Amino acid sequence: MKNLRLMKVLTALSIVAAPLPELHQHALANTASQGTVIADDLNVRAQADMSSKIVGQLHQGDTVEIIDSKNNNWDQIKLPNNQTGWVYNAWLAQTQNIGATVEAFVLRVHENPNLESKVVGRLTKGTKITIQAEQTGWAKIVSSSGVEGWVSENYIRKDTPVDSAPPSKKEDLSQGSKPLVDPSIQEPAQNGELPLKGKIIVLDAGHGGKDDGATSITGTHEKSLTLPTVQTVEQKLKDAGAIVYMTRNDDTYIPLNQRSGLANQIHADAFISFHYNWSQDSSANGLTSFYYQKSNSPLASDILNEVVKTTGLKNDGAQFDDLYVLRNNSQPSTLIELGFLSNKQDDSTLESPAFRNQVAQGVYQGLLTYFSNK
Repeated sequence: MKNLRLMKVLTALSIVAAPLPELHQHALANTASQGTVIADDLNVRAQADMSSKIVGQLHQGDTVEIIDSKNNNWDQIKLPNNQTGWVYNAWLAQTQNIGATVEAFVLRVHENPNLESKVVGRLTKGTKITIQAEQTGWAKIVSSSGVEGWVSENYIRKDTPVDSAPPSKKEDLSQGSKPLVDPSIQEPAQNGELPLKGKIIVLDAGHGGKDDGATSITGTHEKSLTLPTVQTVEQKLKDAGAIVYMTRNDDTYIPLNQRSGLANQIHADAFISFHYNWSQDSSANGLTSFYYQKSNSPLASDILNEVVKTTGLKNDGAQFDDLYVLRNNSQPSTLIELGFLSNKQDDSTLESPAFRNQVAQGVYQGLLTYFSNK
């Protein structure tokens, strides 16, 4: 298994720096808005679906007109040639102007959206500001006196939009929600509380794009299994109130540094990377999870133990491994191997939709256990 882990990591060692997804805000009514591409490259598709034909490509810094939005996290845009297409909106930062008021006695303005970045100014309580963009709990602002930078949204109160329509019902902007989360459709638990309410979870579908990962004995690429599995988990956690971020939502290659970097940037409560195992020994079977920091062993164990219960597969235990997405992750993180694609018995189970639902239930239960013990 160790050799396999090394082989799988080596297939994705090409690390290319690129911006991480910003919070995407919708202010669409009957008027269009502007958005800026924050990924290195962003495919434009004919329809709002990852299997749809690619009709164009945008690049970092490109500005486009957003003309429509769908609840499945896609925006329809107008291209420079006046043709239209659809893009996944986690990689599009919408330009907006929303008025707000500083509520802290003294509010630091940072150069970048994190506490470690340079302080470029200070604002006092009652100062009027204009929000130009938002990113995971941070707002890019300009004050009435000309101070520009990023401030924490915890210390400002939003007014009515200045140049745009009110935020759509689908987002709770005051909570710094992500486009991958739709709070309006979440159902409360029987006691009125969502069990994972407010927990920020990053789900990482292993491999993607040029990186196929392992191949099952039936010829299925690992990347084609991790994505639908993660999408099933995503919905389960969203229904429980979690704020869910995805490192990828289609067949795209995402460098390893962007995967762990997303968790670091948004201060995730948990990062979970999903993979399927493979071995030259066709008898190898079962589930295992990995951690890098010893402090992350409980997260790895809690999730693994619950997924074992829901799937009925063998428990190969949680163990240390020096994996990039874990080693370079300052947040609680684990990588789980969901059975062996090289094992006939495992593979017949792993590729079924029923198995994905079992995994989702197990991850949900594992997170409940983990957070209840913190």
